[in-house]
Amino acid sequence: MTDFKHLSVRDLAWAIRSPPLIAGVSHHCAWPDYHWYRRMYEDARSWLLTVDADPSELDELLDAQKDRRLGKYFETLWYFWLSHSPDYEVVEKNVQIIIEGETLGEIDFILFDKTTNKTLHWEVAVKFYLGVDDTRVMHNWHGPNLRDRLDIKVAHLMQRQSVIGEDQRVAHWLKQRGIHIDQCAVILKGRLYFPWSLARCGDVIDTVLPSECARELSYGYWLKQSEFDQAFDGKPQFEPLINKGWLERIPTEMANKSYSKMDRCKTVSNKIMRLPLHVQVYNPCCTKDRVFLVDENWPLKNS
Repeated sequence: MTDFKHLSVRDLAWAIRSPPLIAGVSHHCAWPDYHWYRRMYEDARSWLLTVDADPSELDELLDAQKDRRLGKYFETLWYFWLSHSPDYEVVEKNVQIIIEGETLGEIDFILFDKTTNKTLHWEVAVKFYLGVDDTRVMHNWHGPNLRDRLDIKVAHLMQRQSVIGEDQRVAHWLKQRGIHIDQCAVILKGRLYFPWSLARCGDVIDTVLPSECARELSYGYWLKQSEFDQAFDGKPQFEPLINKGWLERIPTEMANKSYSKMDRCKTVSNKIMRLPLHVQVYNPCCTKDRVFLVDENWPLKNS
């Protein structure tokens, strides 16, 4: 993998290259597999190098974004790539569908595919879930703040977001704007975090994934405070991931400040940082480079 210098470009490359959370589902809308993303990345790699040489346009676009949520950041990365892609033309983005005063939903991207001459509807999302109990079941994967769940998100994408263009009223509304959608696709990426008890089972981690999940997906682990204290000695250094580092790993030389285990305990006990806390581990072993630290009672209550 090319080691891009700028974090925004590293995140952009991750957005394109990283594996999906879900692949191979039986659905009329495409859920591209890992190979599709890898091909797109290989095609875009030389362009990414030119962006890395001067990322000012990308950084200005990201800085101008008023909505600072990670999902919007991810969408903006995709918009930047699509707006420069030789294969696609962005027809519209973030299309609010309001008919007779009723808001029916939003379409992330409407694209024109220059190679097939078809109009595409793409939904783009990035999510992070922590697994509990039987991790082979989708409803056992929760957002760290317990406000979201993998099965609910996938169902919403399948049954609502990706098919909104098939609603007769919406199709007529789009037709009035000169748009007829030929195909749709769901771009759902992110990372799953397994219980720390499975940390020694990395070679067989795909056996404890939901069947709908991509076998190549990115993953990490979550720990309760007591597990964290037992798992790490005083040597490893940690980077709290607050506003960056959720997508591509932050290189050691780019870190603002690293924390020891004792530092981390102090920041949590003093409520400078709150749980759940996403942490990057420096000098990690295998996939243990990202962990979520949670309260002892998680997931019984919101920490």
